This record gives sequence, structure tokens and C-alpha cells, in this order.
Amino acid sequence: MNFYDHNPDSTKPLIHLAHANGFPPATYRLALQRLYDHFHIVSLYARPFWPDCPPADTLKDWSVFSKDLIQGIELFAEKPIIAIGHSLGGVATIQAAVEHPELFSQVILMDPTMLPPSILRKVWWMKLFGWEGRKELVEGALRRRRHWESREQAFASFKGKSLFKKWPEETFKAYVEGMTRENSKGGVDLAYSADWEAQIYRTIPTDVWKWVSKLQPPTLVVRGETSNTFMAESEEAFRKLRPQTTFAVVPGAGHLVAQEAPIEVGQILLKFLQTSR
Repeated sequence: MNFYDHNPDSTKPLIHLAHANGFPPATYRLALQRLYDHFHIVSLYARPFWPDCPPADTLKDWSVFSKDLIQGIELFAEKPIIAIGHSLGGVATIQAAVEHPELFSQVILMDPTMLPPSILRKVWWMKLFGWEGRKELVEGALRRRRHWESREQAFASFKGKSLFKKWPEETFKAYVEGMTRENSKGGVDLAYSADWEAQIYRTIPTDVWKWVSKLQPPTLVVRGETSNTFMAESEEAFRKLRPQTTFAVVPGAGHLVAQEAPIEVGQILLKFLQTSR
């Protein structure tokens, strides 16, 4: 199991961070650094980062990511752990925590991919008739550039994209480093499979809300105020299904809340972890 160790050699209680689709674990460093004195944080790399990952079209649904998470935790954890999941990682985390509650002491979901139920019903119908549910995201992933002559060239090609305009420079550099891998020709390749990224968007689950009421551990949900994924309507639905959940909204942040507002997110995470045991 390949994983990223956020603060190596720590002997503190374990946290697992499940990263988002297409966003390396290192891009969460600024958001997590306030936790380093109290916790040891690791992230299993999702399948699209695996050099030997199977073909993307083998992915039929997202349950494989929760299974990978459970397998990883059973391998390296000796006691219940704290689980943080962002976006895709949030869905994997909530499913794993429902299926194996004995493995988790606390759960934190950062803007999980849980569109409002009304929108997911439309996505379900679109899938039923063979229409592309998230066509823009799928096509954007497939258009990704996959090779550069150097990491500096990769840095320059990413630099002007609007996606990163709110990101601290340190987080942006971590993104470029994490998303590229040196090749035998002296250049760098895209380290995260674009085909897998697209397939993940294609297979967005429409039944995620069935897990919410079954969550047992103390749970925090962090939402970006302007998120187009875990929206205000999503929070309302979550509250109805699990009223005891703690919620936090980060002003001005979108779906990539941990990358856009790392200091605010770090404060929220630490407060919850110190008060919810």
C-alpha cells in the first residue's frame, strides 16, 4: 500500500486523510500542519496515482475506494483511527465508516461529493438514459496535458489556471510536484491518470445519502461557502438525516476548501478533534 506520510516518525494518534480526485495529499499540508503536534497523519494514494493501476474502464462505482481505505487501515492501524476525507475521499470515508465503524473514532468530511438529493435524482435519470452526468468535468480531465519537458515547464503550464488563484504558493508548488513524475527521457509525466480522473467523474454515486443516518462516530462536516458540490442544500439534507453532526462553513471558499483556506480549515479541524472525544 503506497501512502504519503505528512509528518514522518510521529508516534502520536493516527489520522488518515483521503484526498480528492486529482489532488495530491501534499496539497493538504498547510491545512493539517496545526495538527502535527497532536497527531500522526498519513494518506493512502488513491488508485489513479498507482503506477500499475488497472485500466480506468474497470471502475464501475466508487465502492472500490472505500474498500482500499479499509484494507489500508487494517494493515497499518492497531486501534480505531481518526478519518478525514475530502470530496471523493469524503465519500470513501463515510462508506468505510458505516461498513466498519469499529475502525474509526472520529470522522471529518471536507466538502464531500454529496450533491443535493434533488440534483442526484437528475443525475440518476441521466445515467439511466446513457447521458453524461458530469460532461464538462469528464472532458476537462481527458484534455489534461500528460507530458512536459521539465517540472519547470509543468509549473508554468499550471500557473495561469484560474483553479489555483486562491491557493497559497506553497500549496500550488506541492500540487505540481505531486501531480508530476520524472520519466526516462528527462522530462516529467502526469502522475495522476487522466483517464481514471474522468471515469471517477462519470461514475459519481447517486446513493450517497443512504449512509448518513448510519454514521456512528462523532462527525464534523466542513463546507466551502461557495462550493458547487457540497452546497447549502446538501448541508440541510445532512442535518435532517444526522442532527448530531457538527458543521462548519468556511467563508469565501469553494469546493477545494482545504487548499483555498488552509489556515481556517486547520483551526476548525483542531478545535473539533480537541472537543469531540
